[in-house]
Formats: sequence, structure tokens, C-alpha cells
Amino acid sequence: MEIIKIDLKKEKTWETLKIVDYLRRGKTIAYPTETVYGLGCLANKAAAIKQIHKIKRSPTEKPLIILIKSYCQLHDICYVSVEQDKYIRSIWPKTTRKAQDPEYIHNKQPTTFILRSRGVLPNIVSGNEDSLAVRLPVANTSQNLPKKRFLIKILKKVNTPLISTSLNKHCQKPPVKLSLIENYFAPHAPDLLIDVGRLTKKAASRIIDIRDISNIKVLRK
Repeated sequence: MEIIKIDLKKEKTWETLKIVDYLRRGKTIAYPTETVYGLGCLANKAAAIKQIHKIKRSPTEKPLIILIKSYCQLHDICYVSVEQDKYIRSIWPKTTRKAQDPEYIHNKQPTTFILRSRGVLPNIVSGNEDSLAVRLPVANTSQNLPKKRFLIKILKKVNTPLISTSLNKHCQKPPVKLSLIENYFAPHAPDLLIDVGRLTKKAASRIIDIRDISNIKVLRK
């Protein structure tokens, strides 16, 4: 496992390019999301997704959350009705906002929506279901804003949704320190660890099933 330490306030171009190269080559990464550290790979790389399950010791039929860069990308991979789109936009951030705009920072909880899949991504992403769990990164505090910028930059560079699952073995607690990650996951560890500082405990995203917009279901608060 290779480790790259990044200061999110002083990111360097070569750091971003290195991460993008790993992802495009079908590698797995441990990286900071706007909620907690996650484990991921490109969502169109079936072999890499299988490796994610191997690292986590999780069943391949377990659906995985994916991160996207924009509303347009959401429509590319999911069927989204006018009513669903309106509901999503009332909760997700406006991607046109600039960092200096006070409304750029949202105090809303990061939210993952379950929608019907267009079948663009490998079936292993959804555990062979006809749905996808999708999230657009949200900066819900000023401290999380650098993480959101980092995520959106990577997502735009790879131009592909990114798998985002918790950085732990299936049904087990995550490692308490980044320095323990390689031994914790041994013999199958992520290919790259993006170290931006200590692991902090933040709430995971809430999950809302809106496949039937007339019967919205909150699966995780």
C-alpha cells in the first residue's frame, strides 16, 4: 500500500494526477469523503469493485454507494423523473455556487438517494439490483469544505462515479488510526491511502429511497 499525505488547503497538481492515475488503472484507494474516510475505486471497474469486497470481506451482493460530480451525471446513470429531480435539488447543493458564496456551504446532512439504474454501471455496484445509491458531495460545515472541493476535483478529473464505502471490514469497527490501516486489512489492503489527517467520527450520510416518489422511504437517518 502506498501512502500520500495531502494538505487539503495546499493541494499540489501532481497529487491530484497521482490519485487520478491510480483510479484510472483500476486501483483501490482509501480517501476522505465529506463525512468519514472511505474505501473506493471507479464505479465502472468491475474487477476493482470485486477487490473492494475482498478488502472488506463483504458479500458481493451488498450494494455500494457511489459519488457523482453533478446532476448531469446523475441523469446519465439513473432514471430521474421531474418530481424526483425537484425533490433531490431541494436537498443536494447547487453545484454552480462558488466557494466565496455563503450558500456554497450547506448545513444539510449529506444525503444518498436510491434511484432506478439505467444499467450503465456494472451490476456488482448495485448487488445485481436494478437500483443505485447515489450521493453528490455536500460541505455541511466550513471544516468539511476542503474535503468537498477535493472530492469534486477528483470526480471531475476522472469523469466517472466513484465507489464510496466505509473504511472497515464487514460488520467490524474501523481502525482508530490511519497508521493501522495496512495491518487492519492485511493481507488485502487498499492500493493507495490518501492521508489528510486523523480519522474523525462524523455521521454517515442518510439514505432515502425515492424510486417511488409518492412513497419516500428513509432507510438511514
